[in-house]
Amino acid sequence: MKAFGDEDTLVVGECEYQESPLDYSALASLETHVEELRWQPSGGGTRTVEYALFSRSGFTDSVREAAADRSDVRLYTIEDVVDALGE
Repeated sequence: MKAFGDEDTLVVGECEYQESPLDYSALASLETHVEELRWQPSGGGTRTVEYALFSRSGFTDSVREAAADRSDVRLYTIEDVVDALGE
């Protein structure tokens, strides 16, 4: 798990470089472990958490459905990363 933040948003992510699609357990693990992070916004207040999942081999249907239903989950394939680096 990697994490970084800005004013009030903490972004946590998981990157899997494996042959099988990333499954929902990766997102569930991030959600569990994010509670262990003690980061708080510098001005106080409530933090917002966003999740970024990176996968070489895509994502299972359960992960894609979760991302479609939630505004705090973003999915990135290796092609997305390569395209972003080329911009």
